[in-house]
Amino acid sequence: MQPQDVFNRAFDDTTAAIDAWLPSVAADAAIEHERTPRYWRVRLVPHQPNACPAELMLSRDQHFDFEAGSESVVGQSVQDFSIFLPLLKAVVDGRVVQRSWTAVATGAELTREFIARLAPDKEWPIRRIVHAASAATEMSALAEDRAFVAYARR
Repeated sequence: MQPQDVFNRAFDDTTAAIDAWLPSVAADAAIEHERTPRYWRVRLVPHQPNACPAELMLSRDQHFDFEAGSESVVGQSVQDFSIFLPLLKAVVDGRVVQRSWTAVATGAELTREFIARLAPDKEWPIRRIVHAASAATEMSALAEDRAFVAYARR
C-alpha cells in the first residue's frame, strides 16, 4: 500500500484525466458517473450492439473494482494508476476479448479470461478458473474467443 497522501494525489490525477476523456465517448455510450468522498465510479453502456459495457470503481481505501462484459474483479489492490485510462480506452476502441477454455474430452469450461490490449506490447488480463483440471487437460483445451466491437464506427 502507498502512503495515503501519495495515493490521494494519484487518485485525483487519474480520475481528473478520465473525467476529461469521458466527453469524447458521450455520443457513443450512456455514461453513469459518480464521485463521493469514498470512491469514484464510471459505467459505460455502449449504444453499439456487440460493444463491451464496462464499469470502473476506484476507492479511497486503495482498491478498485472493474467489470467488463461478463467478467469482473472486485476489491483488487491499486498497484498502478497508469492502467485505468488505457483500460477504458481499450474497451471503447474494441481492443478486448473474452476467451473461454474448454476441455476437449468433456466440453467442460475450464478457464475464462478477459484480455484488454492496452498498447501493442501490453495486455491486461482477468483470468478465472471455472473448473480445476490436470496439466494434460489444460494443454489440450480449446479456446473460443468473443471479440467486441468499438463503441463508434469511424
